[in-house]
Amino acid sequence: MLFAPMSDPSQQPLPYNPRMNRGGKLAFRARTQDEDLAPGDRLVHGGQNPPQLDDLVPAGFAHLEIEIGPGKGAFLVAATECKPDTFTLGIEAAPNYASYTATKLAAKGLKNGLALIDNGKLYLQDRVRNGSLRAVHVYYPDPWPKRRHSGRRFFTDEVPNILAEALMDNGYLYVATDNAAYGGQICRVLGSAPLLERDEAEEQNALARGPGHAFSPTNFERKYQEEGRILRRYAFRRLPRL
Repeated sequence: MLFAPMSDPSQQPLPYNPRMNRGGKLAFRARTQDEDLAPGDRLVHGGQNPPQLDDLVPAGFAHLEIEIGPGKGAFLVAATECKPDTFTLGIEAAPNYASYTATKLAAKGLKNGLALIDNGKLYLQDRVRNGSLRAVHVYYPDPWPKRRHSGRRFFTDEVPNILAEALMDNGYLYVATDNAAYGGQICRVLGSAPLLERDEAEEQNALARGPGHAFSPTNFERKYQEEGRILRRYAFRRLPRL
């Protein structure tokens, strides 16, 4: 690993970072855990000039995947456990959630996953080699329900091209949300993209493959299932390049 172990960044003042808007830092409701964090070398702070994805990935992995917004890391940990030939990077804007996720990876000795503190949309756009990702996972992104905050959503009109560039031919974008309005926006934005195609069969197949492959598990999923909410899951395939 090219990066030294980090202390908990949630205990350090964050300098101005043009890659992170004020919404990206989040207003932390509480610490995610009380004990000291020990993320070790599983945590990378992107700062103003984050490393390229290729510089984070050790040699020997057959596939690369990214999760945007891993939160407390339930899916990222499950993905690294069930797919040892795949390197999965979790990009999280909230430093203490990223620390928590990295701590779980470190505690389990998982070397095929990292947590990176950065803006996920920008990272896909300027730090990921074209056609290098087998999958991108985005689960229960903040719907930013107030109209004045809608520009902070991940699924805005420019994101299909960003995703299409990063995904390999026949790679997949997997998305889940409980928010009906945001689900409609996601389907509109992605459904009108010429380089992406919804694959409803894959939505079922991915769930059948079990935890860590796509959609499940996440902390929000568990919470929303207990509350009886409708969960909307989508899989979009990157059409082959001509």
